[in-house]
Amino acid sequence: MAPISRTLEITVISAEDLHRRRKSMKKKSFATVKIDSQNLGSTQIDDRGGSYPFWNNKMALNLPSNVSFMTVYVHSGNFSRNEIVGTANVPVSDFLGGFVPESYLHFLSYRLRDVRGERNGIVNISVRVLASDHTSTPQTRKVQIPAEKTNFGGGVAIGIPMEFIEY
Repeated sequence: MAPISRTLEITVISAEDLHRRRKSMKKKSFATVKIDSQNLGSTQIDDRGGSYPFWNNKMALNLPSNVSFMTVYVHSGNFSRNEIVGTANVPVSDFLGGFVPESYLHFLSYRLRDVRGERNGIVNISVRVLASDHTSTPQTRKVQIPAEKTNFGGGVAIGIPMEFIEY
């Protein structure tokens, strides 16, 4: 199968219950998202939220096909002088695959860990796949099931969407 490149629309919404050196934060904070060394994004600085910052900043980042997770960092301070107060690894499988359309808007929350690995708040994000660039488009063939084989007597049925793909 040919490589697939996707563009993600990531919104870093907010964080909750942040601490710096075990004390509630009173300073400025911002968040960064890193997919790989070429795909980074940052929010604006929230200078009023303290331990409960609100950013609601969108960024569009490229997701290479070989990446299995992205990392969200929450920083205390400003862009030139800051300290990472929490990190969360976000598995790509949390918003890709499954039975929802690629353009589905996922609202996700993750536990942040400080440099010692201890809990330090929660970060709230949303993720949507904006575009797919398939270098080779697979042809799909829908399978038809005769009507007499689909009537099972009126009970509750649970279906799983399925397509057969030919390459």
